[in-house]
Amino acid sequence: MKKLSTTIKRLVPHGEDAKFIGSEPEWLTQPSDDVRVGTLAKAFNWYNYSYGRKDAKDLIIQYFEVNKKAKELKLMRGIPDSRVKTTTGWICRMSVMGLQLKDYEQSILDEHLAELLAGKQEEQKVAATSEETAQQKLTIQDHLREKASECAGELEGMFDDFITAGAKMSADFKPIALIRGMNISTQMIPNITRVWDLRLAEFNEVLTGNDEQLVEGYSHLSKAQLKQCVKFCETVLQDCASYISIKKVERKPRAKKAVSPERQSRGFKYLKEFTELNLKSENPAKLVGASEAWLYDTAKRKLIHVMADAHLGTFTVKGSAIIAFDTLTTMQKTLRKPEEQLKAIMSGGKPAMRKSFGEIKATETKFTGRGNENLIILKAW
Repeated sequence: MKKLSTTIKRLVPHGEDAKFIGSEPEWLTQPSDDVRVGTLAKAFNWYNYSYGRKDAKDLIIQYFEVNKKAKELKLMRGIPDSRVKTTTGWICRMSVMGLQLKDYEQSILDEHLAELLAGKQEEQKVAATSEETAQQKLTIQDHLREKASECAGELEGMFDDFITAGAKMSADFKPIALIRGMNISTQMIPNITRVWDLRLAEFNEVLTGNDEQLVEGYSHLSKAQLKQCVKFCETVLQDCASYISIKKVERKPRAKKAVSPERQSRGFKYLKEFTELNLKSENPAKLVGASEAWLYDTAKRKLIHVMADAHLGTFTVKGSAIIAFDTLTTMQKTLRKPEEQLKAIMSGGKPAMRKSFGEIKATETKFTGRGNENLIILKAW
């Protein structure tokens, strides 16, 4: 049994609701393996209810003080609150309050703390060589990277606030507004999306449940909250893609002669007629400036529903590809009975078509936007 130090006082949250959430968890007895996940989840929720990143930083500092880690303590004091993950602070506090961490839990905590301190150590190295580099003028690329890094930090802060709020998506959460406000260079967007691609893959892996250690690490989040985390990551990635599309449209180095839809779409590959199902294709020119389209791949029996990017409002054609479509809402499904299903779907209006498409029991897959010689353009508005 790990005895709680008499110098450590329990936290007492303030506010009208403080009396309803109970006292701070302490660990005079250790939770058994069969209830450990649930017990730790309740403890995370207790801290998340009343405390934020500034408090989490103070609790990490306290952890280093209790464990007599002077070097780490000095570094930690100089780290801004925005870089601190609240879950790291809560684990440190639980350890101080008597929780005996499992070997893998301690390993994860040590890894997070080392990552947090590494950034500060790197800053100190840069500061130590500042006299040598003072004469070196920063390039345009350096300024662009610095601004992108600042934007990435703001998005991390949004994610921390999102987790603190119980993994609930806010209606005013619009990463594209932040990115546009900072006027991030499109060539630096991959520097931002790289970490969100990895994070999205990690959350999807947790939901599949194949990696027991990863599942245990996120056990403080419910399945519904994990799905919200996936949605958060997808929103960031979609907004980054939309931002690139918007910048391409806005970039007008010189006035150009208007190009007709027929000329823009002349390189688009499609199938004019499919006699087997008595299908005739619309002219690909209708895809230019459309906000919604229905396509059918006759070779793969895939019905494709294309939706325009929410921020641009319409998509267009470049070469043999549709561009500026929404990668989240644009989907394709394989039809088991193409003749019957196409007739049923195409006979209705827009809302009815969307509803019928949603009722098709088939796996949804992403659409690349590429045309091909087997593609029928059923509808385009």
